Amino acid sequence: MLADESTAPRRFSDLRSAHPADTTLQNLLRTLSAKLDTCGRLAVVEYEAHVEGYEACATTFNRLAEVERRSLEELLACLRSHLDATKGPLETPAESADTGGREG
Repeated sequence: MLADESTAPRRFSDLRSAHPADTTLQNLLRTLSAKLDTCGRLAVVEYEAHVEGYEACATTFNRLAEVERRSLEELLACLRSHLDATKGPLETPAESADTGGREG
């Protein structure tokens, strides 16, 4: 079953198309994408180091993952602020039509 468009999570591509000329937004999205990838990979390499018995390396990867998660949270907060400052919350055409005239 497909999620209703109005409740579907936003994609980076949706944000890019909504603000096509905003270089800062593009940079935020690219950096977020790279950080998400790094966070995912660090969990895997930590596990692999642990399985192979390299506990010092596993601990290092775990600490790096925590630092990356904190920086990811900071970057997300920056993205929220940037979107609020530029055009406010994004709405899809379906959301605009669904909420027309209603307070929510």
